[in-house]
Amino acid sequence: MIFSCDMCGLCCKHLEEIPQLKEYDSGDGSCIYLGDDDRCKIYENRPDICNVKKMYDLFYKDMMDEDDYIQKNIVACKEIKKKYS
Repeated sequence: MIFSCDMCGLCCKHLEEIPQLKEYDSGDGSCIYLGDDDRCKIYENRPDICNVKKMYDLFYKDMMDEDDYIQKNIVACKEIKKKYS
């Protein structure tokens, strides 16, 4: 299973939903790296916390199955979309 981000930008516009991203808050709840087009300006060099695959490999691989981890990220994404779309 692969986490398929549709790049809606909602998680990057509502950092209050992801406490681990507090240091990237521009002051209005959006990420300092979020461009006017709702795309990450540093995507290729984005923080590890913004990379689902990297976070799994670094922190969660010994705690859960990768498919379970990805499913949890999909659920979190849907919840953010439901709340802010």
